[in-house]
Amino acid sequence: DRVEAPWHVVRVGARVEFVCAPGPLKTGAEAMAAHHPDVERALHLALLNRGCLIAPFHNMMLVSPATRKRQIDRLISAFDEILSDLFA
Repeated sequence: DRVEAPWHVVRVGARVEFVCAPGPLKTGAEAMAAHHPDVERALHLALLNRGCLIAPFHNMMLVSPATRKRQIDRLISAFDEILSDLFA
């Protein structure tokens, strides 16, 4: 069974950020509450073990026009697999 963990993606131009919250954040207090250092550390390590790297601060990437759909699909698949394992 797949466990649903609350997360979404925020995009501003070429900057993409993964946020562990059920929807877009509106305040700094909401951003602080969405920060989960233990989960984020485990996520970053598990992504590295799968050949994916995102910035360790802000859980973000800068996505180039040269980035291919298969690269994004790989990252999202790894992200989903890791969070499903963590919250199973």
